[in-house]
Amino acid sequence: MELMDSLPEGYRTVLNLYDVEGFKHREIAELLGISINTSKSQLILARKRMQDMIRKKLELKK
Repeated sequence: MELMDSLPEGYRTVLNLYDVEGFKHREIAELLGISINTSKSQLILARKRMQDMIRKKLELKK
């Protein structure tokens, strides 16, 4: 949760709605007033940022 909280709001919202809540990109786009492509790109960027943050945390524990 700490890592998710550190994401920019748009990334965090789309990631939560898609991966946690199970919304489709069309639903997210309508709900947030964004395009479907924006929803998709924010999800991709959010996942990438989460992966990078997890890698950094793991490297610090070594």
